[in-house]
Amino acid sequence: MVPVPPPPPMVPTNELTPASFQQPTKPMDKRTPTPGEEEQDIKIQLEPPGPDRIFGRRDSEQSLQVRMRQEWRQQHRTPFEFPDEPVLSTQVYKGRVFPPMTETVEPNYLCYRRLYFEDKNSERYGWDLGFIQPVVSAGIFFWDVATLPYHLGTEPCRRYECNTGYCMPGDPVPYLLYPPVWSVTGAAAEIGAVVALAWIFPG
Repeated sequence: MVPVPPPPPMVPTNELTPASFQQPTKPMDKRTPTPGEEEQDIKIQLEPPGPDRIFGRRDSEQSLQVRMRQEWRQQHRTPFEFPDEPVLSTQVYKGRVFPPMTETVEPNYLCYRRLYFEDKNSERYGWDLGFIQPVVSAGIFFWDVATLPYHLGTEPCRRYECNTGYCMPGDPVPYLLYPPVWSVTGAAAEIGAVVALAWIFPG
């Protein structure tokens, strides 16, 4: 085995060659123009357009193309044509005709005429008091007959009422008592009805 001699030691040196600016032989920002390119002078408008040009000019597609051709000829004196537009269809547009459609929308409330004979507990919420229910229903009916003039005179201009504020039929609602609404016109109507009955049927 032959021994390999070590490499010679590196001697440090401080001799560095400084970089220098090399002057280009020809301008770098200008390329060689093609034949006929020097004659064309493209003018770019740097000033922003005024409101008369932005809002006052309303050109159609054909008038816009004619104006662009004229501006190009004035600047370059060469013909300029737009490419032909492709024909999308040769059929006449018939429009979108759909058959009439009907949709039923159920409102979340219902308005009806005023009910002067009504038992909300049994008729609306399904309360049943057993064997005394007929007696209770009959008593409510006769009470409504006796106080009918009072109910007619209470809010006489209100002909309709809505079920907003009431519970839905079948909801678990406790048995409630509905006292009459105090009304001066209703009391006057009730007194007038009593006096008229007493005058028609004297005792």
